[in-house]
Amino acid sequence: MFCAPTETLVQGTNGAKKWGKHFSEPFHVSSGVRQGGVLSPYLFAVYLDDLSNELNNIKAGCYIGEVLLNHLMFADDICVFCPSVRWLQRILDVCQAYAESDGIIFNCSKTVCMTFKAKSAKSTATPVLKLGGQYVKSVDQHKHLGILLDTELSDDKGIQRQLRYQYRAVNKLRASFSRCSNAVKNVLFRSFCTPMYASQLWCNFRKTCMQRLRVAYNFGCRALYNLPWRASVSSHQVQCNIPTFEALLRKYK
Repeated sequence: MFCAPTETLVQGTNGAKKWGKHFSEPFHVSSGVRQGGVLSPYLFAVYLDDLSNELNNIKAGCYIGEVLLNHLMFADDICVFCPSVRWLQRILDVCQAYAESDGIIFNCSKTVCMTFKAKSAKSTATPVLKLGGQYVKSVDQHKHLGILLDTELSDDKGIQRQLRYQYRAVNKLRASFSRCSNAVKNVLFRSFCTPMYASQLWCNFRKTCMQRLRVAYNFGCRALYNLPWRASVSSHQVQCNIPTFEALLRKYK
């Protein structure tokens, strides 16, 4: 399976050219959608609807039951995939033809290819793909929509990123709010330490990696509330209406 995230460049209503550190005089752009506008996602979806239909008509890609899936679109990110290099190149050709006819520019410098090989495969050749006349770079790891993907389909790197975030968040809270009341700390801890982005997708990880994250979560609670080392952190979390680490993961899943 191959994954090629792409990015389209959409113009706003005002713009300027940048050359090194210098900017031109601002000029008005009569076409495009404003970034951050309320209607921008809807207009962009309508604009790419024909491309989605063309990709569906290829009848090549991955099947989930009887449902064909060869592309996913979110905002200005497009991810295409197919179990065959030949048909994946065909999908990229359709994207490029649509871009040329409808005034879209695919950013080839941010377009990458990932190869997900079967467990029984000892080695897999690096695919050679082109988009807009440029070769697509092959990578073993890529961040897509804030989620770290790698060719081994492991969630360890995503958990490690959350581990670093936990320690950073707790240290910032301790530095600024250590003398606040427990009521204030409850709100702060739930706001900054309980969100775990993409934890719903964690399914392939090492137990030691998850254990480190659990320790960091409980350490943050002890440090923020100045709990004694031998005190039960789980009972304190229940008293303060803060979910335990296990309850938090169950809630997200």
